[in-house]
Amino acid sequence: MNIIITGSSGLIGTTLKRQLVSLGHRVFALVHNDNKPSVKKDLTWSIKNDYVCFPQGIDIHVIIHLAGANIGKRWTKDHKNAVMESRDAGTQLLVRETIKQNIQPRMFISTSAIGLYPDPTVQEIDETGPTGSGFLSEVCQRWEAALKPLRDNQIPVGIVRVGLVLDKTAGLYPVASKTRKLGIVPLTGSAQNWWSWIHISDLLNIYTSLVEGRIPLDIYSAVAPQAVTQKEFAHALIKETKKARHLMLPIAFTPTIPAFILKLAMGEQSVLALTSQHIVSSKLPESIFSFKNINEALEDLVHA
Repeated sequence: MNIIITGSSGLIGTTLKRQLVSLGHRVFALVHNDNKPSVKKDLTWSIKNDYVCFPQGIDIHVIIHLAGANIGKRWTKDHKNAVMESRDAGTQLLVRETIKQNIQPRMFISTSAIGLYPDPTVQEIDETGPTGSGFLSEVCQRWEAALKPLRDNQIPVGIVRVGLVLDKTAGLYPVASKTRKLGIVPLTGSAQNWWSWIHISDLLNIYTSLVEGRIPLDIYSAVAPQAVTQKEFAHALIKETKKARHLMLPIAFTPTIPAFILKLAMGEQSVLALTSQHIVSSKLPESIFSFKNINEALEDLVHA
């Protein structure tokens, strides 16, 4: 199939593009470019200049929308605006031009995030759960709401609400593992905070299963079946580090950075460090998905 991907240079997009190509699909990266408003080339788009240039003379079967400004950067007023605009206005633009230019894909798959749900959660929440409050939830709600015109025009839509991604090069793992070789993994806020995570290979499997029709288009919480507490994650990480490096480390040391210090240092952005969400999926069939448990996931990253 011919597939358009936005956000192809990000953590998910880079690996997903490679995997889809390996499966025999033809993948086109739709690149965001605000630099030259007078030059509108194929496979570029711009929120600022309000255009999307899809490839000409090619039937597009699937659009996978991953693009969004990095939430890990400091939350200045300007960057918060960029985070919201890239997901809300960016999705509105892509949706509008898909319809206007009569692209008619067989499916439109959009990324969202588990930040849509309440944080903290006091019990397990699946895809039918309530929405939360605060900046991240508002971003996700507007992100998903921007897809409505597609449904109104009978274009099938799937949404992948991504959890905390475990990958060797980016995301949660490199940050959490900076001092792991010393047997130390600091905790943030509380050792009992829940982390709803997913290994990058399992996340890619969800996207490719949607593309290839192994699961129906729907809204999915992309998380492993077993959320872990920060303490469980830290001890598992140190355990796998010892095994991989044949290290004789002292007993695991997991000091906790108090919430008030994080709030003073990070302000509103401290919600990222203090997150505690116990999210599950009731829609991903066990017959198709065999998710890694936390030890398997960390073993894969530590040995990589």
